[in-house]
Amino acid sequence: MRKRSFNPVGIILVAIVAFGLTATSCSWFGGEDNKVVFESNVQEKRVGMLKSLGGMSVGEGTHLLELDNQETMRLRSLNIDLDNEKYLGNKVEVRGPIAITSDDKELMDVQSIDLAEEEEEEEDVVGVETEYKNTDLGIQLTYLDSWELTEEDTRLIFTAPASSDSSEEEVDEEDDNEEPSETDSTAKQDVVIIQRLLNPEKEPLETFLELPSDPAELLGLGYAQTLVGTDQLDGLKKESGDRYDISIWLTRGEYVYQFTFTGSDHDDVAKHRNTFFSMVASFKFIGMLDEDEDTEDDTSIIDEPEDEPETFDTQEDDVINNPLPEETEEPEIAPLPEVNYDTTTESGSVYTLIAEYVGDNINTLAPEASENGSWDAYSFEFADPDYVYADYTDGTDYRRVLIQYDHDGTTFDTTVTAYFVPGETTSWERVSGENPVEDAEKTVVEMTDDGAEEATVVKEGYRYFESLPYDFLAQYPSNWYFSGTGGTNDVVHHYGFSNEPVEDGNELVSIDIVSGSLPSGSSISVGSHTGVKTYEGDEVAIYIERDDGMLYKVHGDSTYESNVIDIAASIKAN
Repeated sequence: MRKRSFNPVGIILVAIVAFGLTATSCSWFGGEDNKVVFESNVQEKRVGMLKSLGGMSVGEGTHLLELDNQETMRLRSLNIDLDNEKYLGNKVEVRGPIAITSDDKELMDVQSIDLAEEEEEEEDVVGVETEYKNTDLGIQLTYLDSWELTEEDTRLIFTAPASSDSSEEEVDEEDDNEEPSETDSTAKQDVVIIQRLLNPEKEPLETFLELPSDPAELLGLGYAQTLVGTDQLDGLKKESGDRYDISIWLTRGEYVYQFTFTGSDHDDVAKHRNTFFSMVASFKFIGMLDEDEDTEDDTSIIDEPEDEPETFDTQEDDVINNPLPEETEEPEIAPLPEVNYDTTTESGSVYTLIAEYVGDNINTLAPEASENGSWDAYSFEFADPDYVYADYTDGTDYRRVLIQYDHDGTTFDTTVTAYFVPGETTSWERVSGENPVEDAEKTVVEMTDDGAEEATVVKEGYRYFESLPYDFLAQYPSNWYFSGTGGTNDVVHHYGFSNEPVEDGNELVSIDIVSGSLPSGSSISVGSHTGVKTYEGDEVAIYIERDDGMLYKVHGDSTYESNVIDIAASIKAN
């Protein structure tokens, strides 16, 4: 596990997002405000007193944050009602990307906000922040190693260190000959529980939790929308009045993930609550590997989906990001010895023969030795005439090699020609070798008990990306870049694609996950989908229904209509 120093000082990282913006706030960001360019999606943190500008916009900001050093910075938000009386006039913690305004002032686009807890002294913080990954549950986060971790099949339990505020008066009153009860010994130990619940119908959170769908009714019951984790995923949050009990829920495909904090009345509860929010803020989904059947309450059993292609993206880490260490030497690329195969003794598929051979020898083929045991190949992409990409993992890190093979019907030999790691703005980043089939059509193959099984075909000049939070695959041009962010209003999540690193305003085609029903327009068949195509000004959009009742909206300038159609046709639910 990778460790680094940790200080959860005054951190509450989960955003409480208002369900509706007033008509006034909707007009704040027109005109001159659009001149601001946020060049980074990095979520920076600031703590200070939130003040309003009275509904006016000053230098592209609508609110001010007065910092502890008496300096101020400007704030704006498309997602959050900064006039909420819970925050206005109080000390808050805000997070979001920061841009420089036209008059050289800092402006934050607020993505999360919460009341700031009293800061803890650094020497009072116990433990080191430790990275944790669980490929059975498909999650990654960081936690303090001073907390005790208990792993179960579908649940993780983190127990905080015992509180240090047991009074001497309580100790004096105890009978010296009486053993403390189990309740007494655990009363000051706060607990964080993360569990995965079955949601086979992929119901929205409100339906799954048997809550009303009306936002006003939800607020009345104490539920608020929230953004969860590094990918700012949409969830629901509920807190007790004393904030000793906090629950957060979000969905992923056929599952609901629940985060629970249970605290008690003692001096360390605020510190432990901050640690909980830090864990939630560091959370992200990763790929689930080697899944068995899951049970819930020992009564409901559901088979995990079989033979799904796993292609990993890393910009949002809806996905996995494990770059090589700095100053890593370029791996040596060497041929493997010739191996004899008789095609008549296997399934008769060259794909099966090569995939089996690569899988058996991936630890020899891989230019980099695993730091966590050994590599396991899980997916292959074949490109004519004689190339195959092999994706492999050790459960923590993910890598890819491109192999050229020579097969004459009974024998073949192999040579690694390129080596890849997960990329920042593309699916895979090549770190050595050459990739002559980057734009070629590829056949994605998964290994089953019966041999190789063709999963899909990647269009010539395209590559795959996978959205883990929203459970789908799509193809995009192989020389393009992508980025993903949280949505606003009816857009639940947003993915942007461009022929250069994605920044504000340069997207060529976008995929939005949107709520609502299909709009009026012309019917169009794209791939295996029947959707609706619309035109609005210079933009073309294709809407496709999802199984969860939401929609895919693939859209872009009409100049790129062919790309819009190709990307829409390639969408495939996991």
